[in-house]
Amino acid sequence: MTIKKTIRIIGCGNLLMGDDGVGIHTVEKLTAMKDKLEGGASVSDPLFSGLSADALTCLKEADIMDAGVSGLDMLCFIEGFDKIIIIDALKSDHNLGAILKIKGEDLLEGDDVGKMMSSHDVSVPTVLKIAREVQGLPEIVVYGVEIQKHPDVVDVTSEMSPLVAAAIDRLIPLVLEELNL
Repeated sequence: MTIKKTIRIIGCGNLLMGDDGVGIHTVEKLTAMKDKLEGGASVSDPLFSGLSADALTCLKEADIMDAGVSGLDMLCFIEGFDKIIIIDALKSDHNLGAILKIKGEDLLEGDDVGKMMSSHDVSVPTVLKIAREVQGLPEIVVYGVEIQKHPDVVDVTSEMSPLVAAAIDRLIPLVLEELNL
């Protein structure tokens, strides 16, 4: 008998800071998809365009959460799950809208990766390092979407740039695939 993993998908970011809200927008779409599935919607629904029935079945079993810019509150959000999938904006040297998959252990050990996640008061890598010491860690996978190139520019807007907004539709199949691993 196979025991199912308990999985939580966490979207991080700030909806009032443009592209930084990509994690929140992604979990909002995943929640809408899950709600439609639980309501009996057919896989042929346009919201599920290009996604397999198997991938969508796993979505029904996942816990989905908007964590906003939670900082240390994230310690509570990761406790009690076997696997955590975090979706967040990041700033690195990749093209705008690029999607990077980062394993939790790489986030904890890699100084360069830790610097990429910087849009919150307390960064995701810092929270994970604290969790590792205080409460232990589940399996962690982070999907980061590359946002603005200029760290000194602050966009106070609810609108995302077209390239970052388009990344959401490329990201969702990756998250659904991760649910099956």
